[in-house]
Amino acid sequence: MTPDDDRRDKILRFLYQRHKTTRGINKIPIGIRDLQSEMKTQHQMSQAEVSSNLDYLLQVGWVREVVKERSFTTPGGAEVSASQSKYKISDIGINHMEKATVFKKPQAASQINITNIKGVTVLGDGNVVNAQFTDVSRALDELDDAISQSQTLTDEQRLDAAGDLSTIRTQIAKKNPDRTIIGTAWSSLKAIATAGGVVGAVEKVSQVIGGFLAGGG
Repeated sequence: MTPDDDRRDKILRFLYQRHKTTRGINKIPIGIRDLQSEMKTQHQMSQAEVSSNLDYLLQVGWVREVVKERSFTTPGGAEVSASQSKYKISDIGINHMEKATVFKKPQAASQINITNIKGVTVLGDGNVVNAQFTDVSRALDELDDAISQSQTLTDEQRLDAAGDLSTIRTQIAKKNPDRTIIGTAWSSLKAIATAGGVVGAVEKVSQVIGGFLAGGG
């Protein structure tokens, strides 16, 4: 995990706890100044660190901006409009924190006309996968579940594992997956999963992915 990944994780967890504990839906969003103050107090983060990593979380959709239009009257009697931006964790961020929910929004892949793409299939969970890697995808799902249930992994390790899983899934959806990228992500994921004691699930992925990584896929 990079230093920025750690900061993003802390920001996201703070916004998640605010989502879970704040009374009143309109009070959930928080302004940038208040967020910077909280992160400085709790984690010694600078204003720039909060701003840059919040911007990243916004760009990837894990945090949502809430804009409230306001107006006020100047001393001269003119009415001026102004907007106020606050931030809260998005549905994507909540799904990540809670691992899974039956109310999860359908994947964007469900909008793709798969019938026009040869060698591609859609699994029951909506993941788009190159047809030759359906076994890999299912094994990864089992490993993902096992990691989420492990009692020995830290939150940081779980976050790293989620990133590695996402990398591999992105590659096996392609017509020509990159073996180097998959191999690097799998090495990292395998180490984390093994540390978490989910050896059986690791072995299953190794069995179905090994041939491809060796150049036979």
